[in-house]
Amino acid sequence: MILICIFLLMTLYQEIDYFNEGRNADKFRMSFRNVKWVRVPLVYWDYTTTNVLVLEYLPGIKINQLDKMNLRRCNRSLVAKRIVEAYLIQVLETGLFHADPHPGNLAIDNDEAIIYYDFGMMGEIKTTTRQRLLDLFYAVYEKDTQKVVNSLINLGALQSTGDLSTVRRLVQFILDNLLSQKPTQQQTLSAIGEDLFAIAQDQPICFPSTFVFVLRAFSTLEGVGYTLDPNFSFAKIAAPYAQELLEMRETTYSTGKQFVEEITKQAEDTRNQAMLMPHRVHRIEKFVNQLESGDLKLRVRVLESEREAMKARILQRATLYTIFCGTLLNLGMTLRSQGNHVGAITSLVGAGVFLTLFWGSMQRVKKVDDIEKMM
Repeated sequence: MILICIFLLMTLYQEIDYFNEGRNADKFRMSFRNVKWVRVPLVYWDYTTTNVLVLEYLPGIKINQLDKMNLRRCNRSLVAKRIVEAYLIQVLETGLFHADPHPGNLAIDNDEAIIYYDFGMMGEIKTTTRQRLLDLFYAVYEKDTQKVVNSLINLGALQSTGDLSTVRRLVQFILDNLLSQKPTQQQTLSAIGEDLFAIAQDQPICFPSTFVFVLRAFSTLEGVGYTLDPNFSFAKIAAPYAQELLEMRETTYSTGKQFVEEITKQAEDTRNQAMLMPHRVHRIEKFVNQLESGDLKLRVRVLESEREAMKARILQRATLYTIFCGTLLNLGMTLRSQGNHVGAITSLVGAGVFLTLFWGSMQRVKKVDDIEKMM
């Protein structure tokens, strides 16, 4: 959390650095130099200072101005598709991505090309991380649960320690359902609610700070996509792109050095698995012997009981907040009647704080109840 806060502060500082924003614009435009349907304004460096950033004038229709787009008869489905593809190119190919793609920073040109503005908040993904993201992307496209989990571990987003069965079930559900056809929100939450609750308790997932902006941008773009096209599907748009990347990867591997490197990597992985196999067999044998002798006890988690215990703890705190709130409220009224206005105001402010805490506790109870209803 501290690292994420530091990263956010650094990003905010860079956003008010106009020279940095100009350099970002130039780099971003270069990364899309071969994509005709993405436009980035030129930077006029001769007129740019620390206080003024001078850019090329590139007018367009903002992507949330649907009435103007309809008047111009823009293909909104194509626009939504291009926005998603452009972001996939940023994250998976170039590594330089726009970290703030809200409707105010995106526009449509006359030929339905995407225009980007505001390059103060940008993110950069290192080559090794980008390769691991590609592996995750391929694994999702191939609907390979184990590869997805392994990719998350390689990215550092998932800890390899502990029981990952809950994560695997959640990943399997996402691959089987969410990426095929869009279910209703109620159906989705009903099916994965229990696993989400368990994951929230154990917290095995922890994305690097850079991914905070990636996930935020994907979320923003998904909302933009649904606004442009009611039949928008992120997965369906990404599928042809993934297939194209896979074909390029296979073509690359079929020639020369890359093919040898891939075979070597697979052979190394196989050798490592083979070397670990006797150790794993020994551990399984030891585990079975401990079970038979009674030296090992299994702890079975009952999620329903855990939810009830959590709700009881929250309600207990809420009760304390109510008592404190009532006590301070009475004290404040008493002090006011005695003419002690400073003490009265202090007591009433304290009562307000405890009332806010009480309201927050009741909201948490409501969320737990909602999860139970979905089971």
